[in-house]
Amino acid sequence: MSGQIRKPGRKGGRKDEQQSVQEARLATLVAAAESVFLKKGYHLATMNDVAKAAGMSKKTIYALVDSKIELFFAILADHHEKISFPAPQPQWSVADTLTAYLTTLGRFLLDPAQTALIRLMLAEYTHSPDFGRLFLRSKVVKSKTRLENALAGIARAQGCSAVEAKEMSAMLFGMCLGEFHIGALIGFRPPPSRAALQARVRKAVEIFLAGCCAADKD
Repeated sequence: MSGQIRKPGRKGGRKDEQQSVQEARLATLVAAAESVFLKKGYHLATMNDVAKAAGMSKKTIYALVDSKIELFFAILADHHEKISFPAPQPQWSVADTLTAYLTTLGRFLLDPAQTALIRLMLAEYTHSPDFGRLFLRSKVVKSKTRLENALAGIARAQGCSAVEAKEMSAMLFGMCLGEFHIGALIGFRPPPSRAALQARVRKAVEIFLAGCCAADKD
């Protein structure tokens, strides 16, 4: 994918002021584009629609982003910037760390705004394969490496490879969040409460780690 989001210049004097203006314009553009895409669908929405909603000219838009797909990526990036994983505490066990990470990721994925964007991506994939590459670039995927890192010690203790640790992470993610996430995407059940989400994650982590310990003894 060749297009890129325009990067502001380095801070300092007039450049610092220009950067602030550019960031404010980009924020306005992203908010307007999200509203348009969710209302009309990415495929049917045009940059003229976005320009009108943002109160900008197309020239101004293309000074901020190179393409419509990059604009959608900017929307995702804006959402993903809101993920804030807690810093591991010295007294935390492996279970505490995994529970904290997965609960944070679960709250993000089950947020109605994020659910709406994922539904849009699924609906638009047949029109544009770029959406597949876009998802692979997303920080949701990258954030799963935190689970892999947290499981690395367990994997090494069992003589597992990095590939196996990655698979373990995917399995744990599915155990904790899979049912909730699919339910939210399909719309047949409301998102769980924070207490229900944390309870499910904690139980799944306990079962998962118990299985890892049992396998290690064998």
